[in-house]
Amino acid sequence: MLNRFHRTTRALRSRNVRLFFTGQATSVTGSWMQHVAMGWLAYRLTGSTVVLGAIAFASQFPSVVMSPLAGVFADRWSRYRMVVWAQVLGMAQAVILAGLVVSDLVEIWHLYALSVLLGVTRGLDIPARQALLVRLVQEPDDLPNAIALNSSLFNAARLIGAAA
Repeated sequence: MLNRFHRTTRALRSRNVRLFFTGQATSVTGSWMQHVAMGWLAYRLTGSTVVLGAIAFASQFPSVVMSPLAGVFADRWSRYRMVVWAQVLGMAQAVILAGLVVSDLVEIWHLYALSVLLGVTRGLDIPARQALLVRLVQEPDDLPNAIALNSSLFNAARLIGAAA
């Protein structure tokens, strides 16, 4: 049983991969918590399920559009810098949203704009993170394991973030 666990997590022997996964778990969980909170807030502000769906669409559609472009950018630019800038944008978006909510100034158009920004951030971040992971894995034999762990971590963080 223990041997199976070590095989399942062997990519985590690398310090860089462990740090990357820790950061990714925190970031993705927080992003999904924010995604759910923005939908809840949109519904509370308007009482409209249509607006709720539109806010969700506004945060997802830019990811679909941006991801192919971000993949090209990740091949040409520093993947690390792309991830850092995407995280800075995501943090700025979260701080702006928090400030609007705390000051009771939030309006529905703010949620639309911030949802689009969140989608653009995700669209830049996800391809760059996936490409960066390939560079972080030191042993080529550990790459399939790292990719599987990354996918599992991403989906678990989505579940935990949405449930929180």
